[in-house]
This record gives sequence, structure tokens and C-alpha cells, in this order.
Amino acid sequence: MKRKFPLWLLCLILFVLIGAGIYFGIRKAARSGIIPVVTNMPVESFETPAVTPEPTAEIVVQPEDSTPEQVSVTEVPEPVVAADAAPDGASVVTSPEESAAPEELTKDGIHVHTYKDGVCTSCGKKPVFCTGFLPEQYYIDAKEQGELVRHSYKVKNYMGYGDPELDKAMLVYLPYGYDEAKPYNVLVLVPGAGGDQDSWLNCDYTYGEMVMNGKKIVDNMIEKGDCEPCIIVCPQLETVYCQGLLSAIPQLTDELRYDILPFIAENYSTYAKDGSEESLQEARSHFALGGLSNGALFTYEGGMRKDFDLFGGYMALSGNGQPWNTVDLIQMEPFSDLPIQALFTGAGTYGDVQQYYTEIGYDHFLQYEPRLKDGVNAWRVDVEGEHEWKVWLTDLYNALPLLFQECTVT
Repeated sequence: MKRKFPLWLLCLILFVLIGAGIYFGIRKAARSGIIPVVTNMPVESFETPAVTPEPTAEIVVQPEDSTPEQVSVTEVPEPVVAADAAPDGASVVTSPEESAAPEELTKDGIHVHTYKDGVCTSCGKKPVFCTGFLPEQYYIDAKEQGELVRHSYKVKNYMGYGDPELDKAMLVYLPYGYDEAKPYNVLVLVPGAGGDQDSWLNCDYTYGEMVMNGKKIVDNMIEKGDCEPCIIVCPQLETVYCQGLLSAIPQLTDELRYDILPFIAENYSTYAKDGSEESLQEARSHFALGGLSNGALFTYEGGMRKDFDLFGGYMALSGNGQPWNTVDLIQMEPFSDLPIQALFTGAGTYGDVQQYYTEIGYDHFLQYEPRLKDGVNAWRVDVEGEHEWKVWLTDLYNALPLLFQECTVT
């Protein structure tokens, strides 16, 4: 007697085939921009409030003084235990070709690398990106070390609920030889979930025998002439209202516009004449914004959508933020005629949940935003690693020389 083909097995096969078809159909549609892909962090867009928030009182330096007090921050805390912290003992091997750094040029030698439309104005070369560990000299103390200045202050609660004021802190990096007589570019670096103002520049992240520290990397870059000296501002993004970012976005967005940037312009030597909104807008090409993970999400959702008139360069690492909405908003007045100096994105090559979203987000920007051209003022560089600090600090090294470049793309 001939055995009948089991009905349940036939149903199972059909179910698998139909499921596979739906899955690959969605992936294809998402890559083509037909449908949006929702990231692992639910984000909703927000409207500009009808009434402009009143800025908070002037930031007070601790202890109070007429000028910012320079606080020595030489002791590095223990590795951060947070959602975006690097695991101890991580072992990632990179080929020598991928670890190659740009030609080593010093201020006392040939030139400092400065870029225009993605090409160094002195040597005529395009940047060479690192996709593994940096050369060891970037992980040790530079001879010429910058300073970290800590500011504690109270800021208005722009979220509209809870305490009327928030206790905040930020860390300001001043390059070696900081001179009040000349202006400096300003980079604002936002941490990820669970991070704080120390995460980017004042923490050690250990990978086997390799210890990475953001300040040491920046110090060495400036000393070797990889980039121009700049001021770096690391604000605080509390975890209590960080997850989901529905309240964190307008809070930090307004802090930057009404508190942080005006304070930096009034107390440090920048290209802004003073802390007024008009002066900050005029110096826009000399201010850049970057972040990782939730900080990258903020870079898109807050920085580009609401503060696009204040920043000319952007770095978003291992984060997305529904670029289809962001592109629509920056193509509206009053942002439609403003140039973009640089857009730099990247993620880990494996185990980084945001790599796929970073890829489709970058592709969407290139396809629908004519002010961006790949290799000219837009770059995506993935680094060997997971959702971790090895990736983000290496891409900070890759991005920093380009964030304030002169750009003629219109």
C-alpha cells in the first residue's frame, strides 16, 4: 500500500516558504526606501513648540568664578558599566592593511591635515580610514596633552514635567596650547544609553592588553597633525529620560541652543562672536555634533531636525533615527539652503544591532539629499567589532579630521 504524504508536513513546508517570502520581501522594500524600518528604539517625531522656551540662567562653574576653572581630570575611572560600555577582555584581530593609519605628518614637519570636499588641501590626498585597532601610539599619553574642564550647573527642565530644574554637568576638552587669542572649532559629543559626560573622553576601555581612551586618541591626533586643534564638549544625557528619547530629545536639543552653546561661545574662544543665537548661526560651519547609539539617534532626531541651523557637521555611530523623516525636515525652510559640511556614519561589522539600520539610513541620505555626496562630504566606515567602544573611538579618529571641512556641495 502506498504511504500518503503527511498533511501536517505539507502545511509546515508551505508555512516556511510563505514566511521566507514575506521576510525577504520586507528587507528588499526597506532597502529601497519603499517602507520605513523601525529601529530597536521606538522614536516619534516632535513638533516645534508654539512658544519658544525661555533660556535658563547662565551656567555656573564650580566653584563660582568669573572665568571657567580648569579642573585637572587625570585619573581615569573604572570602565563604565552601561548599555554602551565595552566588555573587558574583548579580542578582535585586524589585518595590518585595515589597521594602517594615514601618513604620519606633524605640525613641525609637513602640515596639519585640513580638508575641502574630502581632499586634504595641503597634500591633495583623500583620508585613509582605519577599520581595526589604531596604531599603538594612539593609546598612550601624548607629549602634548590637552586639558579637561568640568562644569556643573542647573538647567531649566524643558520637558515640561517633573522638577523645574535639573542638576547637570559637562566636560570640556581644551587642546594643548589652547590660546584665547585664536578661534577653535567646537565638537559636541553625546554618549549612549547609560553613559555620561565622561564616557567619550575620560574613561578607559580594555580589550585584552589594549586600553582605549578617547582623550589620548584626540591628544595624539592633534599632536601628529591628523586634525586641527578643536574644543570638544561632552554634555550629560541622564538614563532616567534617555530610553526612548521622547523626552530626552527636546531636553538636550533646547539645552544646546539656549544654554550649552551660548555658554561655550561666551567663555571659550570659538568662531562665534558671542553666545547669541544669531552669532551661533553665523558660525555654524565651525560647530559639529556627534553621538553613538542613543546619542546617534539624538544626532538625527534632535540635532539635525531641530538644531540644523547651529551645526554644519554630523557624526552618527551605531544609530539610526528614521532618516526618511529627517531628510524631509531638513529640506524645508529655514533649513533647505544650509550646506552640510560632513555626515559621517559607521557601526560594528558583527554583533552590532544597528549596522543594518546605519547602512539603509546612509543609503537613504545619499539617494534623497542632494547636498550629500559619497566620498566628498559623506562617509560610512564600519569598524571590526560589536556595539562597543572599540568601534566608536576608532570612528571618532576617522571622522574628526572631516567634520569641519570646507564643502562646496550645494
